[in-house]
Amino acid sequence: MADDDIQHLMNAREALVARRLTLAQTIATPGDVPENAIGGLVEVQRAIEVIDVAIEELEQEELDKELDEAEDAEDDL
Repeated sequence: MADDDIQHLMNAREALVARRLTLAQTIATPGDVPENAIGGLVEVQRAIEVIDVAIEELEQEELDKELDEAEDAEDDL
C-alpha cells in the first residue's frame, strides 16, 4: 500500500512541477509580471515541498518496517 501512496505522491509532484514550469514561463514573458503568477508559483513550490516531505516519511516508514521484519527474523533464529 505504501508503494501505491508513494506513486500517487510522485504523480502529484510531477503534475505540480509541470504547473511550476508553466507559471515560470508566464513570469518570464516580457512585460508586466502578473501578481497571480508569482503567488501561484510560490504556492506550487510549497506544495511540491510538502509532497517531498510526505514521500520521505513514507519511504522512512517502509525502511523501518523492513528493519523490524529483519530483526524479527533474526530473533527467530
